[in-house]
Amino acid sequence: MSCEQSSAETEETGLDSTRDRILRITLRLLEEHGYSAVTTEAIAADARVSKATICRHWTSRQHVVEATRLRFGPVEVHDLGSFQKEIKWILEHRLAGYREPATLRLVDSLIGVATNDDEFRAVLDDWIEQFSEAIRHAAERGIAQGDVRDDVDTSALEVLAAGVIARTAITQKSFSPAEVDVPAMLIAEAAGHAVS
Repeated sequence: MSCEQSSAETEETGLDSTRDRILRITLRLLEEHGYSAVTTEAIAADARVSKATICRHWTSRQHVVEATRLRFGPVEVHDLGSFQKEIKWILEHRLAGYREPATLRLVDSLIGVATNDDEFRAVLDDWIEQFSEAIRHAAERGIAQGDVRDDVDTSALEVLAAGVIARTAITQKSFSPAEVDVPAMLIAEAAGHAVS
């Protein structure tokens, strides 16, 4: 699906409840059936709107799906006093969205689509960058507070934290909040200093 009107042009139309319903329906369809099975027609039918209504908000099916990723939201951690506490919060925040089997199916589906679709890969890369940026900010604060070595490789810390997330997506089993303590401690130890 492609629409000529941009989503920015529709911000003022006051159709927020319709937009929200379309996003909820899209997310449900993605969770139940995966990306490849979700068409603009299916979204319109389930949301009881026309394809033109969807076009008033988004320029393509991909853009509708991209809007649903906001369910995970940006990862904005505040200063919690230690690098380890911030890493734990980041992991808990991101993993909270993975506790539902439907969300795990959704993420698996989106990763699969991104391997063959360069445009959608850019969407996934942006989502990953939000996570990486949170890790970098926590490391910067940790360096300033003295719990992280100033020569730490933040890319390596991102990989360690991403590994926890990837394990969840691959095994379809999320960490419980209590289980996040161990990976957070290990990442903090790798960064330089951990609080036991």
